[in-house]
Amino acid sequence: MLIALRRIVLGLAVVIAASAILLLSDLQHRHPVARGANAANHRWKLYFIQLNDVVDVEDAAAGVMEGLRESGLKNGRDFEVRTLNAHGDMATVSALIDAAVTGGADMLITFSTPTLQAALRRAQNVPVVYNYVSSGLKAGAGKSNVDHAPNVTGVNLLPANEEALTILKTYFPAIHRVGTLYCPAETNMVVSKEALDKDAKKLGYEVVYVAADTATDVPNAAAALMGRDIDAVLQLPGNLTASAFGSISDAGRQAHIPIVAFQKSQAIGGALIVVARDYRDSGRHAAHMAARIMRGESPARIPLEDFGKTRLIVNLDAARALNITLPPALVRSAKEVIGAPVGNR
Repeated sequence: MLIALRRIVLGLAVVIAASAILLLSDLQHRHPVARGANAANHRWKLYFIQLNDVVDVEDAAAGVMEGLRESGLKNGRDFEVRTLNAHGDMATVSALIDAAVTGGADMLITFSTPTLQAALRRAQNVPVVYNYVSSGLKAGAGKSNVDHAPNVTGVNLLPANEEALTILKTYFPAIHRVGTLYCPAETNMVVSKEALDKDAKKLGYEVVYVAADTATDVPNAAAALMGRDIDAVLQLPGNLTASAFGSISDAGRQAHIPIVAFQKSQAIGGALIVVARDYRDSGRHAAHMAARIMRGESPARIPLEDFGKTRLIVNLDAARALNITLPPALVRSAKEVIGAPVGNR
């Protein structure tokens, strides 16, 4: 009896020891959602995951770096940053997430809806902070701003439709019918389209949509849009339309149709008026969330944030090309003016 009891005890000890070894081994290969380590004694590997190279993404990334500094964190001491950019190639995005995870990422900071969606699928044990995204919820991050994936938090940036349409109503009352290109495969553009439908109906505007699936579709789609008897283009933000905006701008200039848009890069690219979310400031907000995680807080306890700050930009060079004189009150209200004021009194 005593011998049998000893064997049972010995067997249990072996099982417990083996389980402990397996657990410790697994922990070494796992990235916990919240490390609980203070940033002062742990240098975090932060991976910036970007889809494309546009001014807005550069602004958002610069804002993240500013926000980390504002949070008392120092590059090289508390964290190191590695940037992976797909250069517009959607097929590369998943590979970038895998490379970051394999590289020992402590946190992913994503810039776009596709990079967030890839992180949700492939980096479920790594903290993720997203920005430069219309709606994290529509991208699959959760059910509500407080009920979301336990490893994810971030900043939502729906286009400033009401602000842009109000500017048109105030300063350009002859405009009633607006048009836009959109990519049905981009979740963010579908979400923005739904929001624009509601806002346009509320403010009494008709919206014409033309779909484009690839960059090679954009020139023909833009030309088709200009032929749909529209008074102005109200170009929704999207990854495809941002990278191919030159074709939209050229088509608008040739048809003598003004373009109102939502991304700073499109103001530089020839849009007449841009009501942009402040991507730099939204990046700062995302960084403050990241800093909380780096100091031990779980992403699950950090609500998603709906960011509403905007930046009005007017392009006087585009106005001259269209022979349009922008109202002085509109120009004065702009945060940024592109081009010389000659001819706009």
